[in-house]
Amino acid sequence: MTEESRRVFLLRAARGAGGVALVGGAGVLLARADRVTLHKIDAVQCTACGLCETECVRKPSAVKCVNDFAKCGYCEFCYGYYYHAPITDDPKNLVCAPGAIIRRKVGDVQYEYTIDESKCNGCGKCVLLCRKFGNGSFRLEIRRDLCKECNRCAIGAACPPAAIRMRRYERPA
Repeated sequence: MTEESRRVFLLRAARGAGGVALVGGAGVLLARADRVTLHKIDAVQCTACGLCETECVRKPSAVKCVNDFAKCGYCEFCYGYYYHAPITDDPKNLVCAPGAIIRRKVGDVQYEYTIDESKCNGCGKCVLLCRKFGNGSFRLEIRRDLCKECNRCAIGAACPPAAIRMRRYERPA
């Protein structure tokens, strides 16, 4: 084999290997097209510190309170709703300043607490009090439809370690 033919052979082999690598990389990307990583609040690590309200680039925040109805006790006195007894709907007695928590009677002494997400600012006061004195049914979630998905969460950069993590999310088929 001459020096010239050897160079041509090596050049063609390198181009072929590069082409195979390119096609293989594209295949991997296509296979992962339905899997993305998103920021998610870890309910165990979250301290409901209030940074979700102040640090989010969205105003109001893309973080909203959610009531886990399976955990909720449907109590007459909800610690996430009222600061203290007596039970009055005086705004000074309510935890949620913007009025995002809606209380509705569903039994003789049972009440359902739902969140009006359009009013929720993500401050976490209700979550903190529900965890401290109640059953912990209130939690904070980042709403995908409101999040800018800028892949560098300002809240995650400011919040306590491990409270907001990147999690794999697979889009439903």
